[in-house]
Amino acid sequence: MVFRDLKHLISSLSLALIHYSIWTCTSNASIIDFQNLVQTDPDLSHQFTFDGENEQDRLEDKIGDADLNPRPFGSGTANDIEYAKEGYDETSDSVSTSRGPGNDFAQGAGLHNASVNLSDQLSFEVIFQPNSTEISGGNFNLGYILNTRVNNDRGYFLVQGNAPLPSTGQQLSSTIGDGFAERNQNLILSQVQADHWYFVAGSYSINRDTNTTTFTNYIADLTNGDTVLKKIGPFSNSGGPYPTGGSPLGIGGRWDAGESFPGQIDEINLYNAFKDESIFQQHLDSITGGNEPFEINKITHDVISKTTTIEWNSISGKAYAVDASSDMIEWNELDDGVIGKKDSTSFTDTEVSENEAKKFYRVREIEE
Repeated sequence: MVFRDLKHLISSLSLALIHYSIWTCTSNASIIDFQNLVQTDPDLSHQFTFDGENEQDRLEDKIGDADLNPRPFGSGTANDIEYAKEGYDETSDSVSTSRGPGNDFAQGAGLHNASVNLSDQLSFEVIFQPNSTEISGGNFNLGYILNTRVNNDRGYFLVQGNAPLPSTGQQLSSTIGDGFAERNQNLILSQVQADHWYFVAGSYSINRDTNTTTFTNYIADLTNGDTVLKKIGPFSNSGGPYPTGGSPLGIGGRWDAGESFPGQIDEINLYNAFKDESIFQQHLDSITGGNEPFEINKITHDVISKTTTIEWNSISGKAYAVDASSDMIEWNELDDGVIGKKDSTSFTDTEVSENEAKKFYRVREIEE
């Protein structure tokens, strides 16, 4: 606990505040720091950074041997894929996969590798930017970001769109098993924002005895300033596994061709292991720098209105509660639904009594 004496702010009322330090901040924060960090993980099996001096370098698997090739479809061509696009930050480029107007297979281009070996435990990370808030005009309206399939086993690890079909193409989802259906799907985000950069991760484990796959996904809206992952799951499907052994890999398009993702992809990592939340959070911290310490950083009193305003470091979209006390024993909840803004949030206490010689404040995070 840390107390800050603020008696000097006003003469008629003595104020003190309390806070809890939870998060620490890292010194480096960029995509290249993220790239370097994940390369130290012995479970990393494939890494696509889309950086390099030429097309061959940009499509290279930096860890494994699953180099990518353009996969156009319909009236699309390999030239529809754009390289050396602006990435999330200036330390790394992205690749832009293409989807033209018309139905799901009319025009576009994604990336492909004929065979990757996936194990019964798998994790992924993707940093990407959708061009549109929806995908429309087709029978399915899906944009495949990271996927594989063999026969009836689907490994649709990250898709713009969701079940039931036809999709509105507004969501982010992950679907594993024998059908593109809600019973096999984890809904990661209900509404994507165009031009926002997202960090999405997931961990998957196949249970051969029950013929199910259990998976958990995580998301952070980098453009919105998110520094803490949102966890979705765990979710267990009823439709069996994703493909293991040799299977085709689609990035920014289907594993075969068609239904491409309109947007930019900065990074993709695949791991032959089930990673927990702490690993993904550490990786996110290497990009964002982590959170500022959770603490009250300013308190001001208006002698005219007799109100007190408290300001604290916050996370966008996070819910907070503000409490007050005269003795730090009994606390009065002033509000339990203050929604955090990016970087900092404030709350004004209008319940100031002239009989109070001293008043303490604390701010609490509301767990979801």
